[in-house]
Amino acid sequence: MNQTLYSIFSTLPFCLCLLWWVFLLFRRRAVSSPAHPFLSMFAFACTLLYFCHAVFFNGEEFPPVRALYYICNLAVYPLFWIYVRVLTEPELPRKRVLWVLAPSALAAVVLAVVLACGASPERLDLPVRLVFLAEMIPVCVSAARRLTAFDRKVQNFYVDTEHKSLRDLRSLFFLLIPVSVLSALGSAVGRAFFTDSLRIIFPSLLFSALLFGIFYVGYLLEYTAAEMAAGTAPAPAADAVDERAQQALLERVRELVESQKMYLTPGLKITDVAEALDTNRTYISSCINRQTGMSFSDYINGFRVRHAKELMREKDPRLSVTQIGIRSGFSGDTTFFRNFKKATGQTPSEWISSQ
Repeated sequence: MNQTLYSIFSTLPFCLCLLWWVFLLFRRRAVSSPAHPFLSMFAFACTLLYFCHAVFFNGEEFPPVRALYYICNLAVYPLFWIYVRVLTEPELPRKRVLWVLAPSALAAVVLAVVLACGASPERLDLPVRLVFLAEMIPVCVSAARRLTAFDRKVQNFYVDTEHKSLRDLRSLFFLLIPVSVLSALGSAVGRAFFTDSLRIIFPSLLFSALLFGIFYVGYLLEYTAAEMAAGTAPAPAADAVDERAQQALLERVRELVESQKMYLTPGLKITDVAEALDTNRTYISSCINRQTGMSFSDYINGFRVRHAKELMREKDPRLSVTQIGIRSGFSGDTTFFRNFKKATGQTPSEWISSQ
């Protein structure tokens, strides 16, 4: 029984990564997102990495497998960074990609020489661990900053940010950082610590859950910075607009949104408001941010919440809470509940009970 459990959990991350890689590979044909191929590459690198783990824990590890393990270990984080870069930037500089993948490429060359000379790749164990730690920290920091900055841009461009916001992916990435540190510490102890022991269950479940989360969120994300930039001309800086002009512009925005009830429009974008006012989207975004302290998304959702309150005060028995949210411009009950509680501190049902 123990041996069966050991076999299952020692191969679980590999099986999960393999299934996701195959799924993403076939899905690439139906998805035009420029970030998707890089998510597939990340899944492929993870598949090879955990294949090496599975071989180590369940059989004799040959020198080529150990060499492949080192290469993939140094490639996983850079590939994830490249995926994040493609998500959050319209263009991907090739030179930057080469620099990020340099440690893994250099390791591949050195290991090829080592294997050709008949030497054991285990001599590079300590240098590979040190390089892994050295690249992990800046890659994590850079990716986290890019995800945060792009999420802010999305909030200021769209009202309905479902499948566009990167909050879930950023949260999973922050979870992956301490796990990676623990993994690095575990590698210092040695993988032999988990060999032929049910101690392998905890890291197996932990990494499998995190990797599944990253692949699943990445699968849902089809929106990238390139899509945001498409068809949108560069806007001049809004810093030069004075305080009085910003107040006047905010009043124009408020009158337009209220009079035409634009907040009830599904998928409303800041460019829709800018075109209606014959002005620049950057001016509107900066104006709302500075004058109200809110993003464009939160500003418009404020009108939607007030409209929902009016409908709830009417106490029409034919309208459910979900229908009220949809009639108020929200795309679904989850979005409605989240934004209503964010604005009022209560769920719609709690607010109704308090009236």
